[in-house]
Amino acid sequence: MTHTEARVALLALDLDGTVRKGADELGRFVNGPNDVEVFPEAVSLMRQWKKRGGRIIGVSNQGGIALGIVTMKDVAAAMSETHKQAERLFDKIAWCRHHPDAKDPEYARCWCRKPAPGLLIETALKLAAETGEIYPPHLGLFVGDREEDRECARIANFDFMWAKDWRATAAMEINDA
Repeated sequence: MTHTEARVALLALDLDGTVRKGADELGRFVNGPNDVEVFPEAVSLMRQWKKRGGRIIGVSNQGGIALGIVTMKDVAAAMSETHKQAERLFDKIAWCRHHPDAKDPEYARCWCRKPAPGLLIETALKLAAETGEIYPPHLGLFVGDREEDRECARIANFDFMWAKDWRATAAMEINDA
């Protein structure tokens, strides 16, 4: 490591149920751009993270692709709409298209589906290659709403926060202002 590499705090966000409403809130999965509804509190907190000089990545399991429920095109459009509604604050958004119940073994096994840390690590490394920055885990935070998110953060050695608790901090900061 050279001394010129900037150490930057990385915020890794699950998407469904964390940044945007997911199955629990909508009563169905996000299957396309028309299903996207971003939590305003998440955007507020993302803005604050960026103001402090941090980077933000979105990481999401999208196993519906492997199961034939949704197309890659629809998922990409939903991700684009999520980025738009989140004021384009994401530095990168990535998703895993695999699912263990997929009939095709190539779609059934991977290293990127959370709780595996592959998606988080690969996305951080791609961003680092583009920016020349490094993202030490001790500066980072992973926010999610499922046990697999918490486990992914643990394996990647990131601090973890539950999505509802994270979004609630936005309301506290507004009340403290």
